[in-house]
Amino acid sequence: MLISEIKTKHILTHSKVPGLGYSINPYVGCQHACVYCYARFMRRFTSHDEPWGQFVDAKINSIDAFDQDILKVKSGEGAFIASATDAYQPVERKYKLTRSLLERIADAPLDLCRNGFAVSILTKSDLVLRDLDLLKRLEQVSVGFSIAMTNETVCRLFEPRCSPIRQRLAALKILRDAGIRTYAFISPILPGITDLPAIFAALEGVVEYVCGETLNMRCGNLADVTKAVSLLNEDLTPAFERNIRSRSYWKMVEREFYELAKKHAIPVHNFFHHITGTSEQTY
Repeated sequence: MLISEIKTKHILTHSKVPGLGYSINPYVGCQHACVYCYARFMRRFTSHDEPWGQFVDAKINSIDAFDQDILKVKSGEGAFIASATDAYQPVERKYKLTRSLLERIADAPLDLCRNGFAVSILTKSDLVLRDLDLLKRLEQVSVGFSIAMTNETVCRLFEPRCSPIRQRLAALKILRDAGIRTYAFISPILPGITDLPAIFAALEGVVEYVCGETLNMRCGNLADVTKAVSLLNEDLTPAFERNIRSRSYWKMVEREFYELAKKHAIPVHNFFHHITGTSEQTY
């Protein structure tokens, strides 16, 4: 694992995340090395030739960049942490960039942050609990965990360095009990692997809402994903490759997603589709 220190001109970048406006990525690259990660497209903006998951650049001047960038934020805007990395990957234990940024937001006078600054965090690490003291100080904050499966053995194959699923679920409960708004991002949904009924059953009572997402194949991850599916169960591969490009299959999955959400009384905020390499109409 190559860990480097870099400086950045900006830490707040424009984002299409509804209701926020900006994203914050304290690191480039991610130690979690999820085989399906869509953020591997970031590699082309670096000088790295290491495989995705084998390098991390820490933006060591994140606080200075934030102090400059926050001046352009308008009232009612906020930031999503993090859209192209995991802000709580293992290297955060050393650098504490995410914690420093949360501390800056919590301590900032209201006029600096334009009468409040909404923060939404998405992670796969229960390290976020380290910062519970700061999260409690933020007026507008939500914390979510990405969950694509419940079987820990399968998880290790697709998400080799993330916190175990049981720890993510336990963290959600701790956060919820502490008064933090919690959510789950059920992503990516993997045909024949993601057990939606089991996931929704595990989430009942610990999240306020969920989002869902199909597998995003636009970033060059398909070969790695298919290899992992084959290692898990070679017999799954033909149906997997067929279904990931099937509009009718994903319509069925979306229908099941909303039915399960209704059954467990968990509101759905979004369901994102990614279909490529098919003649079927995308939506």
